[in-house]
Amino acid sequence: AILTVAMAFTSLDSAFLWEFNGLNNFRKIFKDPNTIIIVKNTVFYVLVTIVFTVVLDLFFAIMTTYFIRDERKGNIFKAILMIPMITPAVVYSVLWIWLLEATDTGLVNQLYLALGGSAPVNWIAQYPFTVVIIATLLTSIAYGTTVFSSAVKSIPENQFRAARVDGAGEWEIVRNIILPNLRFHITFITLWETLGLLTNYVTIMLITGGGPGVQTEVWALSSYHKAFSDSQYGYGAAISVVLILVVMALMLVIGAVMRRQEKTQS
Repeated sequence: AILTVAMAFTSLDSAFLWEFNGLNNFRKIFKDPNTIIIVKNTVFYVLVTIVFTVVLDLFFAIMTTYFIRDERKGNIFKAILMIPMITPAVVYSVLWIWLLEATDTGLVNQLYLALGGSAPVNWIAQYPFTVVIIATLLTSIAYGTTVFSSAVKSIPENQFRAARVDGAGEWEIVRNIILPNLRFHITFITLWETLGLLTNYVTIMLITGGGPGVQTEVWALSSYHKAFSDSQYGYGAAISVVLILVVMALMLVIGAVMRRQEKTQS
C-alpha cells in the first residue's frame, strides 16, 4: 500500500523512471472521459450484486434452517452452495466461458436451440453485465447463508412458540421475529460483501475483460488495465489509491457497526 501511494505521485511507466509529477495522475482520472462510465459500472455492479446476494442469503438461510429442520439436508445444500466459492477463479471463469460459448456447441446455446431458439447467441457479448453479476453472485451467497443460518439457530425457541400460540403464521414469524433478530447480521454482510466487490475484478477480467469496450469495466479492473496492460504504473497506482481510501472508509463503517452490535447485545 505504501509503495502504491508513492507510485501514484510519479509518472512511472514502462521506462521505469520514478519522476515526481505531483497530482497529475489524480487530475488525469477526473479528465478521463471513461471515468464516469467506470464509476457508474462499479456502483451498478456493487448495488445489484449486493441486493441479490443479501436476499438470496436470507432466503436460503431461512429455508434450510427454519423451514427445513433436518440439519443433514440443510448442510448438504449449503455444501453445494460452497462449490463456486472454493473453485479457483480461473477454473470457475473458464467454465462460464465454456457454458456460454457463442457457437451451437455451447451448453447454454444447445438448451436454447432445443427450446426453439432460431440461432446461437453470444451471451457474453450481448449480456455482459448480467453474466458477470450472476457469476459473482454464485461465489458470494455461501458465506452470507452460513452466517445467517447460524444467526437463525441462535434465536431462542420460546420466541417461535409464543408467536405460534398467539396465532402467528409462518410469514409473520419470519417478518416479525427472524428478520429483526438478523438486522445486525444483515448490516454486516452488506458492508462486508460491498468491501469484497469493490476490490474484486478477477472474475470480470477473465470472463469479459471489462468489455465489450468499457461496458463491464469497474474501478479495480481499471487500475489493473492502466498499470499492467497500458504500462501506466503511476496512473494505475493513483486509481488504486482512490479505491484504498474508499475501502478504508468502509472498514471504519464496519468497525462502527460491530461496536454498535456489541453494545446492543451487552
